[in-house]
Amino acid sequence: MSRPVPSFSFIVPALNEEKNLPAVMEEIASVTGKGGVLDYEVVVIDDGSTDGTFAAVAELSSQYGNIKFIRNETRQGVGKSFLAGVAIAQKDYCLIVPGDNEFDLGFFPGAVAALSVGDSDFVVTHVLNPRLRPRHRRVISFLYLYVFNFLFRTAFRYTNGIVIYPTGWMRSVKLLSAGYTFQSEALLNAHHEGRRFAHTGMNIRPRVHGKSKIFSFSVMWEVMASLVRMKLADCQAPHTEANK
Repeated sequence: MSRPVPSFSFIVPALNEEKNLPAVMEEIASVTGKGGVLDYEVVVIDDGSTDGTFAAVAELSSQYGNIKFIRNETRQGVGKSFLAGVAIAQKDYCLIVPGDNEFDLGFFPGAVAALSVGDSDFVVTHVLNPRLRPRHRRVISFLYLYVFNFLFRTAFRYTNGIVIYPTGWMRSVKLLSAGYTFQSEALLNAHHEGRRFAHTGMNIRPRVHGKSKIFSFSVMWEVMASLVRMKLADCQAPHTEANK
């Protein structure tokens, strides 16, 4: 038996994304309508932008009316920005939607249906068209996922896409990382707790404005250090792992 359609908090970290945010908001409005979602909010976190992101959000707020706004005076990173959004989110579920408009949200109506059925706690996406990305990025993503699954005996197809979390759970979980690996760690915690996952494919698209801010030596170092911390914590934690 289906449950009532849940409510959603779309959390949008944005660093110099003034030109991309209007398309992000338009797509959120579109997919919520297609999914029958009447109750949703958008939390935009301006992560120390130096362009017109602040003005863009102000204009969008007058147009849509359900936008909350957080402004970081200095750059905090995608993980901390997302968690700041979670802290003020008020809906049943929350999900990160990067402000660069790279992720196609066409999967969302199906995810709503899966959650409404009631046999899944989380929705985890994987990329259907990875060849759209540069080869070096595909190689790095493949290696990271291989190492992650090997270290923690999991079988995720992707951990850094869009994940739909129960908001209360996400607010309560204790994470060691607030950087690019925060979603991997959150999913690992959920896996150990025996939570139920619905898996769905998601398309990506080329960035229209600006450049990717993901890959740098500092980010790679952060990722490796986070994996070490997660493995050390994993060795000491009790595991349920009742689901796959």
